[in-house]
Amino acid sequence: MTRRDSMFIAGRPALRLAVLFVVGLVSTGTPLRAQDRDRLLRETAAVRAMSEAEVIALVPKQSGLQYVDCPNCEAGRQERQLVWTLERPDEVSCQFCKHRYPSAKYPDDKSVVVKTPLGNEARFDYWENESGYRHFFKARRDDEVRRYLASQARALANLYSVTKDRAHARRAAVILDRFAQVFPDWCYHFDYPFQQKQIYDGDVSPAEYRLGFRTARWNWWAYGDIPTELLRAYELIRESGVLAELSKEQGVDVVARIENDLLRNASEQVVNNRDELSNMSPGMWSDLVRVGQTLKEPRYVHEVVRRYRHLIATKFFYDGTWYEGAPSYGQQTVNALQGFARTVRGYSDPPGFVDAVDQTRFDNLNLEDETPQLARARYLLNRLKFPNGRAVPVHDTWANDRSRQGLMPPASYVLPALGHACLTSGPAETPTEWHLTWSGGYGHSHADVLGLLLFSGNRETLSDLGYTHTAYRAWTIASAAHNLVVIDGKSQASGSQRSPTDGSLLTLDTRHPQVQVVRVDGGRGYPKVGGKYERTLVSVDAGAGVRYAVDVFDVAGGNVHDYFLHGDADSAGSIRISGVDLKERGSLLPEGQKWKAPTNEGQSGRAYEPYDAYGFLQKLQSGLVDPGRPPVVEFRVGDQPTVRVTLLAEPGSELVVGENPAIRGADEDDAQLGKFSRPFMMLRHGAMGGASRFVAVLEPTAGPGMIKSVRRFEPRPGVLVLDVEAGSTRQVIVIGAPVETEIMTGAIPAGRVTFRGDVGVLTADEKGMAFAYSLGEGGWNIENRRIESPAPEKGLLVRIEDDAIVVNGVATAPLPNDVIRLVTEDGWVYPFTVVSTEPAGDSLRIRVLETTAMELDTAKKTFELKCFPGRMHQGAVSVEWLASQLDDLSETKKEPN
Repeated sequence: MTRRDSMFIAGRPALRLAVLFVVGLVSTGTPLRAQDRDRLLRETAAVRAMSEAEVIALVPKQSGLQYVDCPNCEAGRQERQLVWTLERPDEVSCQFCKHRYPSAKYPDDKSVVVKTPLGNEARFDYWENESGYRHFFKARRDDEVRRYLASQARALANLYSVTKDRAHARRAAVILDRFAQVFPDWCYHFDYPFQQKQIYDGDVSPAEYRLGFRTARWNWWAYGDIPTELLRAYELIRESGVLAELSKEQGVDVVARIENDLLRNASEQVVNNRDELSNMSPGMWSDLVRVGQTLKEPRYVHEVVRRYRHLIATKFFYDGTWYEGAPSYGQQTVNALQGFARTVRGYSDPPGFVDAVDQTRFDNLNLEDETPQLARARYLLNRLKFPNGRAVPVHDTWANDRSRQGLMPPASYVLPALGHACLTSGPAETPTEWHLTWSGGYGHSHADVLGLLLFSGNRETLSDLGYTHTAYRAWTIASAAHNLVVIDGKSQASGSQRSPTDGSLLTLDTRHPQVQVVRVDGGRGYPKVGGKYERTLVSVDAGAGVRYAVDVFDVAGGNVHDYFLHGDADSAGSIRISGVDLKERGSLLPEGQKWKAPTNEGQSGRAYEPYDAYGFLQKLQSGLVDPGRPPVVEFRVGDQPTVRVTLLAEPGSELVVGENPAIRGADEDDAQLGKFSRPFMMLRHGAMGGASRFVAVLEPTAGPGMIKSVRRFEPRPGVLVLDVEAGSTRQVIVIGAPVETEIMTGAIPAGRVTFRGDVGVLTADEKGMAFAYSLGEGGWNIENRRIESPAPEKGLLVRIEDDAIVVNGVATAPLPNDVIRLVTEDGWVYPFTVVSTEPAGDSLRIRVLETTAMELDTAKKTFELKCFPGRMHQGAVSVEWLASQLDDLSETKKEPN
C-alpha cells in the first residue's frame, strides 16, 4: 500500500514535496509566488468565511476511519465510496449511488463505547449488516473532516507566506491549536479494507501495536500518523506572532501544546512502532526528519538514518532489485529512498550533539554518495519496462504504471537474483520481447513462477494482469490467470522467506540473436507435488521476418495439468481455432463445487483455494486434440491477429477456449468488472500421476503469419525434435539429446544429420543451409561436417571479492555477458552476469555485473547471502556455465540450377 491513500493508489510512485534543509533553515519545497494568492484565496474561502468558533467546532473530537463501505451499491472499490462536503457537514454520501449516511435505511443504531487514552469515554456509532460487519458512517465523516481541515491549515499558512496577512496565519493557528487539544485523547484504531474495524480501549503501549504499523490514530495507517500538513503549516506561521497572541488569550503556551501534544506525541507513537523496513518506511522517515528539524530532535534523524542504511543493506537482492519483485513497488520504494536522501542532504547536528545510541554525529550528511546502489536500482527499473514504457506487469504492478522517462533501447537481459529474463529479437523499432519470470513470493507477489509474457506489435499480446484493488484481486493473483501450467487446479504456493518459491535458472544463452535460450526449474512453486516443473523457451529469429519461440513446459506429479495462455488485456479480443472441432463446454469447476464471484478485495485468499479461479473462466468451448493434426490458436484484437499458437499436443489432450476478466478496462470500479474480458486458451492433459510435456510454437504476427507447418518427433525417449516450415526457411529444433541422435525429418537436404546437446537449431532457406546453433556438450554432425559446442564448465568457488567470483578447476573462461551459476550443495542457484575474466594465479577471476553481497567461509564451509533474503548454506559451492556455438553455413550453399 502507498501512504496517504486518499491521494495515491498502492504501489504507484508517491508524489512528494521536496524537503530540503540545513540547520536553522527549512524549505517547504517550491517557493510560493504572488500569483498563487488568488488560488489560495479561492481554496480557503469557505473556512475564512466561518467564525473561529465554527472552525473549532468542526474539528473532530475523536479519531475517524477511512475504510467504510457503501452498503447500498456495488460500485467503486476498497471501501472508498463515501465522500463528505462542507455544505452538508454532518453526513457522508456515496459518490456512485448518492445515498446519504446515516439514513433511515442504514441507521447508526449500535455503538462501540471505549475509554480514550486519557481515560474519558468515546462512543463510535455504527450500522451492522446481516453478517455482523460494522459500518461507521460518522467515523468516516470525522476522517474526511480531519483531512479537509489539515489541508486548509496548510493552505492558510501558504496564503500567509504569500500575503503576510496575519489573519490567515491566525486561522491556521486556530485549527492547529484545536487539533493539539483533541489529538491526545483520540482513540487508537485498526482500520483496514473489508476487515472488522477495531477501536482500542484506553491507552495503547508500543508493545501492543500491531505489526506493520496497523495501530493508528491520525491516519488509517501509522506510517502516515505524523500530521505533516499541520507540521508544515506550523513551520510557516510560527514566527508570525499569532501563536503568542493565542497563548496570551488562552493562558496557555500554545506553541508548547502544538509541539508536545500534537507533533511530538504523534512522532513518538510512530517511531516506537516496529519498523520492518518496508516500501512505506522511507516516506515515514522523511516525516520524522522534518519533525526532528522543527522540534530540534536530532535523535529522530539519527534513528531513521540507521534504518535507511540497514534497509539498503538487507532489503535489495544482489542484482539491485527491490525484494518484493513488483516494479511498481520497486519504483515507489526507490523514489522514496532517493527522496529521503535528498531530505537529509547537507544535514548537520547541533553543535556538541552526539547520538546516544551509536555515539555518532552528522556533519554535512550525504547519503546519496554513500549509497550508489539506488542508482543501480533505478537503472533496473528502467530496464524492466516494455518498449512502450509500461512497467512489466509482474506481481502487484499497475498496468498503467507507464513512463518513457529513462526508457532503454530493446535488448535481451536477465535480473538473476530477482528471477526474470527477457529475450529480445527483431528490429529496434518493432521488437519482440519474451519475458519469463521465476521470482519468489516475498510480498505483493502472485502465484506466477515460470509465468510468460509476450510483447510484440507494440502491445502486450500474452498478458499478465498486474495489480488491482477491486473485488477480482483473487483472480489476478491466481496461477490460472497467468501464462503457465496449473497442477490439479491449485495455485502455486504463495511463498515467504521461510518457505521460498523462487525458481532456479538452469540455462540462459543470449550470445546469438538468431537463437536465444532460457530454461528454468520452478519446482518450489508446487512444493507439495514434488515433481518436475520446468520451462524451456527457445527464441528463433531466422531472418526474412521469421520470428517465433518454442515453448516447452515439462510437468510431473499431480493428476491434471492445464497449460494456460491469455490474450491482450488492454483491448477487446477474440480467438480463432483451426484443427479442432469445438463444442460448447460446461464449467471447468469440479462436479458439485459451487462458485460465486468475489464481492471485495478482502477475499483475495480465494486465489489459493483449489479450482476457485476456474470460476472466472466463462463462455467455454472445447474439443479433443488429434496429435497428428496440430491445432492453431490465433489470438486477435479486433480483426488483427496478434499471436498464433501451434500446439504439439500429447494424446488425450483437451483444448479449451473462452474468456476471463481483463480487469484493466474497469478502471478500478467493481461495478465495471464484468464488462471487460480477454480471450484465453487452456490445453489440458490428464497425467494421472505421471508426466506431461506441453510443446507450443508461439508466433507473434500482425497478419497471416510466416509459419506454414510444424511437426513433432521423438527419435528417442525424452528427445524432442520439431520441424518448422516458416516463410522461405525451415528449422529443425532439438531439445534434450544427451546422446548422439539421428535427426530424420527430411527437412534438411544434407544427408545424414545427428545432434547431441541441450538445444540445437539447424536452419535452411531456399539456397541451402543457413546456420547451425548448438548449446551444451556435443553439437551437430551434418554429412561430413562437425559443428561442436563445448562441454559445461564446473569449478569450485574459492573466493568472493568486491566485484568478482574466483573459481578453481576450470579449463575455459566465459565470455562477457554470459551467465555463470553459483550452485550450493542444497540446490540453490545464484546466477551472475560476466563482465570480464582474468587469471588469478591457478584460479580464474570472473568479474561480475551484480553486487557480490555474499560471504564464503572455506574453513567452516559456509556460504551466506548478506543481502536479501539472507540465506545460509552449508557445503562447497560450484561455479557452472554453458557455452553455445553458432556457425554460419552459408558458404556451403549452392546456387539453384
